[in-house]
Amino acid sequence: MNGMCHSEPHDTRWLLLVAGCLLSVAVFAQDAPPPKDSDLVAAAKKAKQGRVAIPRKVITNADVKKAKGKLVELPARPAAPVVTPANSLEQHQAQLKATATAERTKAEATKKVADLEKELAAIEQTYYEENDPAYRDDVIRKKFEQKKIALDAARAALNR
Repeated sequence: MNGMCHSEPHDTRWLLLVAGCLLSVAVFAQDAPPPKDSDLVAAAKKAKQGRVAIPRKVITNADVKKAKGKLVELPARPAAPVVTPANSLEQHQAQLKATATAERTKAEATKKVADLEKELAAIEQTYYEENDPAYRDDVIRKKFEQKKIALDAARAALNR
């Protein structure tokens, strides 16, 4: 037929071919040089060779007794206060209350400044509308100065 011996099955020939290939790969792999290290690995190995090993010694009581150093004992620190959940809840509520009070005070001061600015603008407008110079200088100017002092005080209170 095709010139092959029919006594060996087809699978056996295939198995022998694969085994021969694996054997040749194994032989060539043994002859190949080991892979070269990268520059980083070579530098790390070189740095490791240059290090001197630090000798380790266990310190014993006898070593401590022979030591010439001076032992200093620090005073004991007071224990931290214990914060209980009730304590922290009370503190939180007090903080919320203080924050609300501060916001309310700031809102009142802001409103007072805005009101005084409006009053000051109205007084200034009446000053320019008034034709009588004596009334303007005696009455309106004094009101303006008083409101200006009150406005400056309110702004200072707001900025605190």
